[in-house]
Amino acid sequence: MALLSEEMKKMIDQQLPFLATTGGDGSPQVGPKGSTRVYDDEHLIYYEHTFKQAYANLQQNGYAAIAVVDSNVEKGFRFEGTAVIHEDDDFATDILDKTSIFDRFPRAAVVLISIDRIYKLDNTLEAGDRIA
Repeated sequence: MALLSEEMKKMIDQQLPFLATTGGDGSPQVGPKGSTRVYDDEHLIYYEHTFKQAYANLQQNGYAAIAVVDSNVEKGFRFEGTAVIHEDDDFATDILDKTSIFDRFPRAAVVLISIDRIYKLDNTLEAGDRIA
């Protein structure tokens, strides 16, 4: 497991993260996930409510990457790992009951991503370097 630093946690909280997944045929899927949050030092979560392509990809292979960048300082991170979808279980209920997600959507799940690797997304020669 890779550990999130305070700088990484702050960036996830203050910027718009994007989720990347891949389909069974290798086709990429990328989209914003504004509900992305730090769960603990080794995990990220987001609330799934569309149940479309990213959801299908994660069901199929579980591989996920979250990228977040602060464009003002041209610095960011990519977090890669394995996702587990929680729907209608105690974990999902505990988290989603503290939100207002069901005011807008009839169905929701929690996706928990275990962070295995972290890479720099800086505008430097170190861009793409693995840091954890």
